[in-house]
Amino acid sequence: MADILNISLLGRSHAITLPDFAAAEELLAALGETKDGAPSRRLRAMSAIVGLCTRVGRESGADYAAHRFDALAYGGEVYGWLRAKGAKPADIATAAMVILGPLSESLFPREQEVTDAMGKSAVDVAS
Repeated sequence: MADILNISLLGRSHAITLPDFAAAEELLAALGETKDGAPSRRLRAMSAIVGLCTRVGRESGADYAAHRFDALAYGGEVYGWLRAKGAKPADIATAAMVILGPLSESLFPREQEVTDAMGKSAVDVAS
């Protein structure tokens, strides 16, 4: 991601830093698991996205590894901290949605990237 994106939360701007591939997959899977679930589970998943993709997670004291890499458990701790600091659920959801685009793109290649890779493979095979 060439451009640095930011979210606004708790009256401050937070730079988005995408996590490693495995954590990114876990975050999207957790969000997918909440599709038909309770809104509180969705907010946990969204809080996990905010926590792992910004410094908010570190500021909250939440530790993803201590939660055995369970995005919903981690997100619950981040959510509780955010709410205690005055964040509204809508603010958390908005921040997560800003992050969701670049997070998804980090996992799924764009059509041009696939085309470029196919072209390079064809050249490599022809050599």
